[in-house]
Amino acid sequence: MPRTVLPFLAIGSLVALAAPACGSSNTAAPLTNGASDAGPSTDDAASDAATATVDAPADVGPDVDNGSPSTNYPAPHPPLPTLTNAAGGPVLAQPKIALVFYPGYTYQHDLETLAGSVGATSYWSAATSEYGVGPLSFTQSYVLSDEAGAAPTSISDTQIDAFMNAQIAAGTFGTPDPNTVYTIVYPQSTTITMQNGPLGSASSCTSFGGYHSDTTVNGQNYAYAVIPTCASFGPLQGIDGVTGATSHEWIEAVTDPYPSTNNGQDSAYSGVDNDHFVWEVMGGGEAGDLCVQESGAFFKPMGFAYTVQRTWSNKLAMASHDPCAPDLPAPFFDSAPVLPETVTFNSQLTGSVTTKGVTIPVGKSKTIEVDLFSDAATSGPWKVQALDALQALYNQPASMSFQWDRDSGVNGEKLHLTITVQKSSAFGGAHPFILVSTLGQTHNLWPALVVE
Repeated sequence: MPRTVLPFLAIGSLVALAAPACGSSNTAAPLTNGASDAGPSTDDAASDAATATVDAPADVGPDVDNGSPSTNYPAPHPPLPTLTNAAGGPVLAQPKIALVFYPGYTYQHDLETLAGSVGATSYWSAATSEYGVGPLSFTQSYVLSDEAGAAPTSISDTQIDAFMNAQIAAGTFGTPDPNTVYTIVYPQSTTITMQNGPLGSASSCTSFGGYHSDTTVNGQNYAYAVIPTCASFGPLQGIDGVTGATSHEWIEAVTDPYPSTNNGQDSAYSGVDNDHFVWEVMGGGEAGDLCVQESGAFFKPMGFAYTVQRTWSNKLAMASHDPCAPDLPAPFFDSAPVLPETVTFNSQLTGSVTTKGVTIPVGKSKTIEVDLFSDAATSGPWKVQALDALQALYNQPASMSFQWDRDSGVNGEKLHLTITVQKSSAFGGAHPFILVSTLGQTHNLWPALVVE
């Protein structure tokens, strides 16, 4: 199980890629095959799918069910994903934070204040309590002595793992405590690099804003988080980028403290159900990853001084509310593709994956139904775009084209999207795409999958 990273891709960048000439130099984390087998599909809308394999764009005339605006909220739609604990690993029920700094770190006081206060907030409980995690407490900070070395100019994730292992074993951070997330913060002068699988190397502040992992000392796993200091991170500047990334990694570290040891067998909430595996294309399958691209992902809770990130809630998703906790007061709206098939693909990044999708051979087209739903009345119709995910997220040439019968609507209406596979995918014959629903300044995403 690879380490998980907070990817450097903001929703504004993703939406901009709707124009075919646009590109992105950003790199998201690779997909991981950590999702559980959720058994038979719970997609009770699949029987409503309007699908047809054709050589040209499909006829979406009067014979197609376009639904109708509804005041029953939400209208029927395929379910949102479930964040699963496939391996049955532990969470940190009584988590603690120990902060590790190099001398003279700019934001030491701010991070100590964050660590000492965030665990008692309604934000923290909304994000973690449903996973069996209690309030977070702050133990103390450790400022590394000269013996530990000055902050490096460059360091790899492998070197950090060896360093954290040695320091925990030596008692540098006190008596080793498996309930503690040891959080090492690097100054802006340090660049962190990691191998991102077949995608090559990734660098802090250009490809990711933080990550968490674990290391084993005398047979016991210990969780740690790594936070670079970025002058800016997506839309965030200075301290906001540091605390936003830190909150992301702390929530993932307490809900999935041991993702990297024992070949993933100790991991906890590390991926979504198999039917929604493609959701991990947007940066990973952990609680923070699933929400980092959404509108309003980063915010300051009322009465709280620091920017934090909203993270995935199964309870909210099951109720068809905004799945990122805490829930926002504005109506949640989204566009859910109806994927009636069970498909399989095998790629270098993922291995063999069986999931929900739609089969379209190269050179052929198929039309799928897209169900619009909201949890309350919206201010008007929202617009829906379809993006080739490999182009948008991985800077690969587009392999699909899209054509809508209509590209906007409201709760209860159904759109129809004709997808044409123009050429073969190097991603094991899989073609992920993303539906982006936009109303005003709010964007909501729904990934989906085509297999050749």
